[in-house]
Parts: sequence; C-alpha cells; structure tokens
Amino acid sequence: MSTGPTWRVRLPLWLKIVVWGALIVLCYAGAHGLPSRIAAAALMALAVAGIAATSRPLPDRALAWLAAGSCAVSVITVLLAPNGVGEVAMFVAVTRFPYGFDSRVGAVFTVAATIGAGAVVAWISGSPAAALAGLGVPLLVQRSMDHRALVAERDRARTLLAELEASREAEAAAAALRERGRIARDLHDLLAHSLAGLSLQVQAARAIALREGAPAAVLTPLDTAAALARDGLGEARAAVSALRDPVTLGLDALPALVERFPGTATLTVDGEPGEFDPGTAHAVYRAVQESLTNAARYAPGASVAVALTWRPAALQVRVSDEGPPADRAVTTGVGTGLGLAGMAERLRAAGGTMRAGPRPEGGWQVSMEVPR
Repeated sequence: MSTGPTWRVRLPLWLKIVVWGALIVLCYAGAHGLPSRIAAAALMALAVAGIAATSRPLPDRALAWLAAGSCAVSVITVLLAPNGVGEVAMFVAVTRFPYGFDSRVGAVFTVAATIGAGAVVAWISGSPAAALAGLGVPLLVQRSMDHRALVAERDRARTLLAELEASREAEAAAAALRERGRIARDLHDLLAHSLAGLSLQVQAARAIALREGAPAAVLTPLDTAAALARDGLGEARAAVSALRDPVTLGLDALPALVERFPGTATLTVDGEPGEFDPGTAHAVYRAVQESLTNAARYAPGASVAVALTWRPAALQVRVSDEGPPADRAVTTGVGTGLGLAGMAERLRAAGGTMRAGPRPEGGWQVSMEVPR
C-alpha cells in the first residue's frame, strides 16, 4: 500500500473544494470558444478528481496511474486553456510520482513530465526560455521524496521510542523485583530465623518450668510468648512471600502510560471505578501497553483512543485508532502476532476475553473485557 505525499498543507475539506473549484472555473474562462471551455473545465475536473484520489491509501499501481493520468490530463487542459491555470494541477500531480513508481520508472516519468511541462509553458508563453519552467518538476519530485523519507524516519523513531519505553518499564520492574528479592532474603535470614529460634527457646523454657513444678503465673507468660513468636514467624514468612511477588502496575498507572505515548492519545473513563485483583489489573495494563505500542508501530500519525467502561459485572477496555493518515506509510515490517497472542493469553488467565481486528470505518481496534 502507498499513501499520498507528506509535505502538503492540510487544508480543510471545504477549502479544498473552493480551491479546486476555482481552478476549474479559471480553466473554463481561460479557453477560447464554448466547446474548448467545456472540454477544459471537464478535463480539469477529471485531473482534480485523480489528484484527490491519490490522497487516499491506494495500491502502488493504482496510485501511479492516477498520478500519471492526472498529469497528462492537466497538460491537455493547459493546451486547451492557455490563459487558465491548468499547470497548477500538473505540478501537484507530479509530486505523487514517488508514491506510485519505483525509482527507475519514476525517473522516466519525471523526465517526460519535465519535457512536457517545459514545452507547454514555452508554447503558451511564446518564449523558448520559458521551457526552463519544466525544471520545477524534478525539483518538486525530489522535494516530495526527501520529505517522505524524513517523515518515515520520524515515524520509525516514534515506534522505537514506544518500544523503548516498554522495555525500560520491564527492566525497571525486573530491577525492583531483584531488589525486593534481596530484601526478602535478608528478612528471612535475620527476622524469620531469629523468631524461629526465639520460639524454640521459649518452648524449652516452658518445658523446664513445667518439669520443675512452676506455678501457672510462670507458665502463662511463657505460653503467651510462644504464641507471639509463632504469629510473628507466620507474619514474617507472609511478608517475605509478598516481597518476592512480581512488581505489578495496575489501572491507576494507565493515565501515565497514555501520557507517555509518542503521539496523540486520549484516555476516557465511564462508570464507577471498582477494585480489581492486582494480577487482573496488571494484565489489563500490559494489554493496553501492547496495544499502544502496536498503534505506534503500524498506525504512525494516527490518533489513539483508550476507553475504560465500568459495568456492574465487568470492565470493558477499548484501544482504537483510525489507521495511518493518507500522508503516512507504515515503516515497520509485518509483525509476528506474538504480541496479540500474549495479550489474549494473559487476559484469559485473568478470566477475561480479548478481540482484535480492523474497524469498519478504518483503523484497528482491540477490545477487552474482564470480570469485576
């Protein structure tokens, strides 16, 4: 798939209609005789339609022929309406060449368009020197190629940034887990061992006191001390076990995740938030993180919307994008699908479900639902 050029000014639709309509009217007025005027206006309308079509994602061959056809029709329009502005459409059409042709074929069409544009301008002006105006064609083509490459590099950089943020977060979590493991080992060695030894000593003291016929006033505090030592040992073991659990990020970390997204992303929350099991909340967080990384990778320049909807029985999460704009191209290779598979497996382990696929209106959407 190819996309339209990246350098053009983004005009609103109504302004585009006004500009292209004005070109058609000027071509009509620039021709001589009613038949020539009607033909010039019709050809300019055809060229405008072709140029507008190249602004949408199209297969390479279709885009190439649309660009070449619009350029040729514009040249004919200039011949029919020498006092019009058909050359404007011609120069716009040639900027589409880098998006439909490979380098060799594109060079041939660029040379042909340069010669044609120069000849037409020289003919309508009556000055052979005016043929130098055709040199604007290769300059515009080169400008379009350079800017396309620049935007592609920027999109790649944003993709790498999203992946880097995810890897940094994973590395930080691993480092925190290692530190918690070290602390857990220290607690186990210092506290748990001490409490276990204390419990044994108290039990030995009680046994001796009982053998010597000590009264209840002595045995009761010893029983209490033994119970406290046993309880403390259990709590110490529970604390050590908690420290060894993986570090999890929950739903409260989603705003910061969306804010770090290297592009335009929004987060909306609907309904009354509820409490979630930490493991389930972490699964949702990782799924949203993977969805945002995929959006940066496969939909550069697209706006991403993250929506959380709290239902009485479940939390619904939707991450959607509109697909790459018409002036952007996906700069990464085809994915392996392991990311989506990992997301689905993680959510299934938490009792949830996930669906991912293209949206009817364009773009991609990941929908998740996990029980409350």
